[in-house]
Amino acid sequence: MGFSLEIRQKVMLASARHCCVCHRYKGVKIEVHHIKQEADGGPNTFENAIALCFDCHSDAGHFNDRHPRGTKFSKKELIVARDIWYETIKSKPSIEKLIVSNKIHASYFVLHSFEILESVIKNDFSSVNKYRNIVYLSSNAISNQWINLLKTHELDYEYNIDQNVIIELGQFSTLNDYCQKYDNVQIIDRAGVDYPYYIAKREIKWTEIDSILPNSFLREISKSGIEPKYFCTSVLKENGVTCGDAVPTLAFTEYLEIAPISFIFLGITNASKEPLKLNSLTTSDAGGIFNLPKFNLLPYEMVLMPISTAINLSSIDNNGIVINHIDGDRGQDFSRILNSYNFNDKYVKFFEKKINPRTIIFNDNEGEYEIEIHEFDFNNIYSINSYWECGSCPHLFLVDNSGQQRYSRELLVSSSFKKGSDSFVVPKDIYQIVIRELEDEITYIDKIIVNELIVVESNSLGKGEKIVVNVKPFDKVKIKGHYEPFFKTNPKLNDLWYRNEMIKLSNNVVNNKIDGHC
Repeated sequence: MGFSLEIRQKVMLASARHCCVCHRYKGVKIEVHHIKQEADGGPNTFENAIALCFDCHSDAGHFNDRHPRGTKFSKKELIVARDIWYETIKSKPSIEKLIVSNKIHASYFVLHSFEILESVIKNDFSSVNKYRNIVYLSSNAISNQWINLLKTHELDYEYNIDQNVIIELGQFSTLNDYCQKYDNVQIIDRAGVDYPYYIAKREIKWTEIDSILPNSFLREISKSGIEPKYFCTSVLKENGVTCGDAVPTLAFTEYLEIAPISFIFLGITNASKEPLKLNSLTTSDAGGIFNLPKFNLLPYEMVLMPISTAINLSSIDNNGIVINHIDGDRGQDFSRILNSYNFNDKYVKFFEKKINPRTIIFNDNEGEYEIEIHEFDFNNIYSINSYWECGSCPHLFLVDNSGQQRYSRELLVSSSFKKGSDSFVVPKDIYQIVIRELEDEITYIDKIIVNELIVVESNSLGKGEKIVVNVKPFDKVKIKGHYEPFFKTNPKLNDLWYRNEMIKLSNNVVNNKIDGHC
């Protein structure tokens, strides 16, 4: 007679269609087995039933006692295995299928470069397939949004090599003119860590941006759902000779700084030795199921699925472990971020269109499986980043009597590959100056003269190195020397953003007492 439909359904629910012995999710490839065989008087009851996959059912039922090989499942063992698994399902009702980690590997990839994103959209995966045989792109609404960002960015700026993160808005004769025009101006504390390269800032609205500078790219990013105060900030820079840039007509220039955009993918890799067929991706969003490409994914091939867009995530690379570095006019890193501390995600914001992956459903030759995906983790991602090599000159920092450092300005700005000099008067309340090299270049210091007395002679600075000199307020300091960048590039507005990032990082390190000199 066999089990009734009601008993079978009850067993399927209690086991979540997993085999009670091997715990594999088997979908329709599962059977209800009599623990005590029906031929031996076993009843067709729920208590005498156990869910077994084809393999375990075969091991339990087709066994010759007279010629044993291996160890047969005993009735007691089957009952204990069943009861333990039923309790597992009760305690974790959200578990529907077994995690199978040796067949599918899921990881997150982050791109910060428009250039690399454009190549990926065009199915050029040379930047991301270093550790995969073949990479495929799964298109969706988020990738369509990225295509629109690239199109509008190229329309306004003629290229997609770099994100345009700094845009000039206007010039002013005096700081007072700027403050009078806008009532929400904040003077910047240059000992702070947000905008040490600039002297003032203000919040700006999407509507105001559109009225000052009609721009299709800015209109596109305004659709992100992110408030403009998180995405854009107006900053004011005091003009002067700086690293090859043209000197503006007026004394101050207002720039719009746009938070750098990052593009996040879920990478799904076949980590087995056999072909697998991807079915779908489930998400933590209500009713969220996305179809995956319906073809055989061969061993160590990967599908990239766009899942979200974020701002202020590019600094995640500062402490990443670099797997491979390519030298050239522009730097490019392929890194796995495995930080020993939690990344500060205070300023990271995500676009409204977002996919929150939960599980992947796939098939092999044995059955259907569903594996859980770990949540997006700032400390465990792969990052591919292109960055500027702007050849920035050395920087001057001022330290007061309490040890607090603040950024002052660039030094030897006209002395790239040629000898030059720079001079300044030490401000009041300053008792130490620090000359820092923050970029991939060498600064050669011939002399540092304080009040006509030579205090440093014939010194050089590589990236990350510094010279510290004790001074007094109103001392006259003269510096003679030059710097030689490793990479020669044409300075662009983006370099202003990059310099601020370098100085911001340096300020943050020193003012947290990591630097032994301050």
